[in-house]
Amino acid sequence: MNENYASVYEAIADAIPETVALVQGDRRVTWRELDDRASRLAAYFAKAGLGPGARVAIVLWNSIEYVETLLATAKARIAPVNINYRSSAGELRYLLEKSEAAGIVFHRSVGGPVGDAAGGLPCLVCVEDESGAAVPASSADYATAVATASPAPRTERSGDDQLIVFTGGTTGMPKAVLWRHSILVSLLARNAASPATTPAEIVLRAVAAAKDGTAPAAFILPPLMHSTGLLGTLGTLAQGGRVVFSASRSLDPDLVWRETRRERVTSMTIVGDVFARPLLDALRRLDPAEARSSTKSLKSMNSVGVRWSADVKEDLLEFGDMALIDVLASSEGGPVARSETTKTNKKVISKFELVPGTWLMDENGEPVPPASGGIGMLVSAGILPDGYLGEAGDGKSGTFRIIDGKRYVVTGDWARAETDGTITLIGRGSSVINTGGEKVYADEVEKVLGSHPAVADVIVAGIPDKRWGHVIGAVVAIHAGANAREDELIAHVASQLAGYKKPRRIRFVERVERKATGKADRQWASDLLAASQ
Repeated sequence: MNENYASVYEAIADAIPETVALVQGDRRVTWRELDDRASRLAAYFAKAGLGPGARVAIVLWNSIEYVETLLATAKARIAPVNINYRSSAGELRYLLEKSEAAGIVFHRSVGGPVGDAAGGLPCLVCVEDESGAAVPASSADYATAVATASPAPRTERSGDDQLIVFTGGTTGMPKAVLWRHSILVSLLARNAASPATTPAEIVLRAVAAAKDGTAPAAFILPPLMHSTGLLGTLGTLAQGGRVVFSASRSLDPDLVWRETRRERVTSMTIVGDVFARPLLDALRRLDPAEARSSTKSLKSMNSVGVRWSADVKEDLLEFGDMALIDVLASSEGGPVARSETTKTNKKVISKFELVPGTWLMDENGEPVPPASGGIGMLVSAGILPDGYLGEAGDGKSGTFRIIDGKRYVVTGDWARAETDGTITLIGRGSSVINTGGEKVYADEVEKVLGSHPAVADVIVAGIPDKRWGHVIGAVVAIHAGANAREDELIAHVASQLAGYKKPRRIRFVERVERKATGKADRQWASDLLAASQ
């Protein structure tokens, strides 16, 4: 069996065809149905002229259709490209051009931006929803395309086939990370409950787990457009497990617990406090017996890359006996550190342990000694992607580097080496704001705010927020004689950028403080915004 995840999933489907693979609300899709529908969509792509090496953008909410599209592109040896469904038309146009996408699969609700950005792309496929939004006239109906196409025959594939993952924009505009199937299969094998060494072994273990009832049932709450949701979904399927998606597009914590109880979910993937606090509040609203019943099947809750507060973890453990697994990771390098909290192990509740192959590098490029109290950037080896699309790099600087003859990812996350051997995360670069798992580059928002004719100067910074980690704030100086309201400037940003990038609060000042170098003093701005709450 070749190192291509389409071939791995086909083998699993052949062995356990009537086992349920995907659940969303009242919809349940077996492995046989998933494989058949993905094969039909792959045939439609071929008929539309998309051959091996082509790229298809996926602009979908979490859905069964998202997984079918992922598998269909792999079957057709097409590279799927994750696209944030919140993107404005301008942002979407940039992502399509950057990835050189030849087609788009999208939900009707995002038909407006897709229509504005798609141009003359040869393949547009619309997944219907209740929005009633207008879509390009050239769009094909997803359900019709799948129903009318004959399944594509199986074919030999390559481990060099690609999957393209856009980052959240930590280093500016989102960058496209290139993953080869062979690398992804290795990652899935390593991360399995029983680590495998070959594609064939992945299949054997997945089938055995499905048949003996030990395969996971994973509730994936984060968007599949981000690495956490995407890799969590692919990983669960590679273990013969069942993936559960919420029937609601926004977080409905009461619905989540009902579906967790109904589906006997064993693991839940969340986004730090953004999801954990509402989920905890929902448990508190339940009768105690019902609350315990809702969490009874859960063996783990997993969060990646967003603050998950110690008090929230402790309170969640009052409702269930589960492991709370907090992971630091990136689209470029996967997991670099983790913390596991249980009822009997709360000592590392706010600290992390480095995964093998990860270390801290100081500003001079030297290793930070463990347990030294020193501060450095997290640097990771392990299973790494090929790099960024269109950026070869010199191996000496940037994210992907060669250090002492070995390839590493320099993540941009800063941490302190604590004396007890753990690390404490300090944060990413000062110009990046993590708001509920979405990463916002402050310079990008500043550029848009600065384009307003009334704005003389601006600094964008994060404001600490109990639920979202941070929200976007801006300190603005107005030109003499000019006028601008807070809501006017917020609407100005929202007209050009995705909604989560708009400021939630604007503080007007006579003069914006800057450093001697002219660079933004974000700490000053952050303190000023926090004081004005």
